[in-house]
Amino acid sequence: MMEQERAHSSEAIETVAFDVEGTLTTGTVWEGVRDYLAAEGEKSRYGRFQRRMLPRYLLFRLNLGNTQGFKEKWVAGILRLLAGRSRAEIDELAARITEEQLWPQRREEVLAELNAHKAAGRRVLLVSGQFQPFLEAFVVRVGADAGIGTPGMWQGDRFSGELAAPFTVGDRKAELLAEQLDSRLLYAAYGDSGTDGPLLAMSERPTAVYPDETLRRSAYKHGWRIIAPKEGGSEGAEN
Repeated sequence: MMEQERAHSSEAIETVAFDVEGTLTTGTVWEGVRDYLAAEGEKSRYGRFQRRMLPRYLLFRLNLGNTQGFKEKWVAGILRLLAGRSRAEIDELAARITEEQLWPQRREEVLAELNAHKAAGRRVLLVSGQFQPFLEAFVVRVGADAGIGTPGMWQGDRFSGELAAPFTVGDRKAELLAEQLDSRLLYAAYGDSGTDGPLLAMSERPTAVYPDETLRRSAYKHGWRIIAPKEGGSEGAEN
């Protein structure tokens, strides 16, 4: 029995999980959607949405109110502007956002670690609150194995503009990843915000990437590795 257990353990595949925005890239999906709408002659629709959100945006900039709640309302509102687009149109937009927003602003030092994990034979998952089709385009670009994002609702071939589940952030991000691990080990995890804390806590080798204040405090408390600018502006790792 013990020999069988050791054999099973040795066959378990090590998994590495990466957040996307703020971790693998400084680019943002919502800016890509904004630019797309402008190019499609729908700049006025985005402008109306922006004006409706202005009071909440000002509170967000002043660090007042529910910061994560604002982010989710903002992204959900942006996605509603895409209602009625076909799957092909959404996929085309996803590729455009990846090539024009996310990939040009990639964090090279974090991507190098992703590639090192791949070379070591580990399974690489991207776990993000991003709309699933947008995440899948970035999964392909970085060469990850799969992505766990936020699913949307479809009416036949058309995107309804609504989400099919809560955003994949915080505890939900950790729960959905746990469902995918099976017997695999979470060898390492990378995230940039306080909402990534539950994800990093699952990992044997957690790394906080350019962390916000909440995640930085958690990283110092638990002794997690930190990637952040060195003094003078260059990049480097602590711990």
